[in-house]
Amino acid sequence: MAKERGKGGAGGLAAELYAQIARIPCINSHSHLVSEAERLAEPLDALSFFNHAYPLADLVAAGMSREALDRAFDPAMPLADRWQIFAPYWRYTRLTGYSQCILEGFADLLGFGELSAATIEPLSEAIRAHRRPGLYREVLSRRAGIEVSVVNMEDLVEVDREFFLPLPRLNRFSMLRSADQIRHIERDYGAAIGGLRDHVGLIDRVCGQWRTAGVAGIKLSQSYHRRMDFRRREFAAAEAVFAGLLKGEYPGLDTPAGAVLEDYLVFECCRAATEAGLAIQFHQGIRAGNHGGMEGCSPVPLIELLQHFRDARFDLSHAGYPYLREGAVLGKTFANVYLNMSWIHIISPQGARQDLQEWLRMVPFNKIIAFGDDLRHVEAVYGHLKMARWNFAVALAGMIEEGLLAEADALEVAQAAFYDNPARLYGVYRA
Repeated sequence: MAKERGKGGAGGLAAELYAQIARIPCINSHSHLVSEAERLAEPLDALSFFNHAYPLADLVAAGMSREALDRAFDPAMPLADRWQIFAPYWRYTRLTGYSQCILEGFADLLGFGELSAATIEPLSEAIRAHRRPGLYREVLSRRAGIEVSVVNMEDLVEVDREFFLPLPRLNRFSMLRSADQIRHIERDYGAAIGGLRDHVGLIDRVCGQWRTAGVAGIKLSQSYHRRMDFRRREFAAAEAVFAGLLKGEYPGLDTPAGAVLEDYLVFECCRAATEAGLAIQFHQGIRAGNHGGMEGCSPVPLIELLQHFRDARFDLSHAGYPYLREGAVLGKTFANVYLNMSWIHIISPQGARQDLQEWLRMVPFNKIIAFGDDLRHVEAVYGHLKMARWNFAVALAGMIEEGLLAEADALEVAQAAFYDNPARLYGVYRA
């Protein structure tokens, strides 16, 4: 990436744009960062950064066995021995976006431009020296220019509001598997659920409480187990399934009866969130890990839901990757749909540039969210944001070269995508 920025011509223009885009504050729309206290307690080394869902998936795809993975990431083994196990697969995965964002963080923050047998030990020492109080303020705020990160969580928990804004999930209320799940919800929320109306009433109460607590919105992740073809269901049909669940007579979530109840509850979650003024973020696109299905990737099946809740704010996180053109059609034709580029910059850096140019020719640019890290280590978050800014610079420079927009217009687009649009979507403008 650094070499590419040094080229003349369009590359030189991209470098100039990158320098200006890097000064725009960023709202990070999707994160899994742990608290700084948790991070400081982790005994990390250079290989630890690859023991995460995304680079792990690349290693598995390259042929690394479960046994080899376990040994490579076993901190009880000497680091040099672990490197010998890791290195043959690193040879094949080092060019992917998942790996490159880690390398970018290592280079800029720790001063190591490569991961190799020669650097693995000193780099790991630098990582340990880097682990000190103030790490997040130094990396996230000062170096990366991230104003706030929207952090995903299962239920609302307190976070350091200097760095984070919570985005709790309504999954446990909408993806029901057993009567025990209802009992746990009753315990955690001090509620009595004797029927479907009680359950829906609790969803309303929770959304109101979360709004008062200042969350960014709510999250739903149904695409990890199904197509997103939610249909409006009659209360009586859903109530009958819910009553069976309470009595232990429920065939399961992934059954026709389960779909009736889940569809009804997804509509109720979207209604409750919209009435509370909360944005609704869907995981919409590729699933993390290996050997997963793609039936939940396309955003097109969401249309019935999008048509019904025209006053909602739907945040399509990952924008339906690899179906980004289908997402663009929804962003173009639905006022309530935002296209979120979280994760895409490292899934396919090249694809992110190409699709961004197409989006900008199709979709009003106040609908585009530039960045969400979807990671848990600040070094990788820093590297990911650097790649996202570079992708925007390259895409916008290409459009300037074609005579499609002026440089000032390009910076207006970047300002909107990295800051103004997510600030409006999540209600997080700060003084």
